Amino acid sequence: MNWSPIPPAVAAVVAVVVAVTRRLPPLFVGTSLPTPPAERLALYTLGGRFVSFVLIYGLLFGVAVTVGRRRGSTDGDGATVLATGLVAAVAYLVASAALLLVISSGRPLTNAVAGLGSGVGVGVQLAVVAFAGLALAERL
Repeated sequence: MNWSPIPPAVAAVVAVVVAVTRRLPPLFVGTSLPTPPAERLALYTLGGRFVSFVLIYGLLFGVAVTVGRRRGSTDGDGATVLATGLVAAVAYLVASAALLLVISSGRPLTNAVAGLGSGVGVGVQLAVVAFAGLALAERL
């Protein structure tokens, strides 16, 4: 099998950044950090979403295209995509759990279910982006 560990490693970093940017408002409100004004908090949230977009569709997609162009055959593409999704889901879950411990909300079951669903969603999203990058590289 010929698979690359580079897209899963990049996906792990991207998933952690996505977890942090999705939890920015509760992180500011639920901790002892000084709470910024609402306009600034909205700006931070939108800036975080932009950073997540650039990392997902810029960095991860670009890495997948680069890996796809340098590979010898397409035999390991399925394993690379699967590993990318699994690593992203686990990294997102770990980062979300760490952030939720810091925030310490009073609803652990709700947070666990929401975190699990979000983790699966992020894993699938990043796996699809990696698949698209590898598929595009095959056409180039």
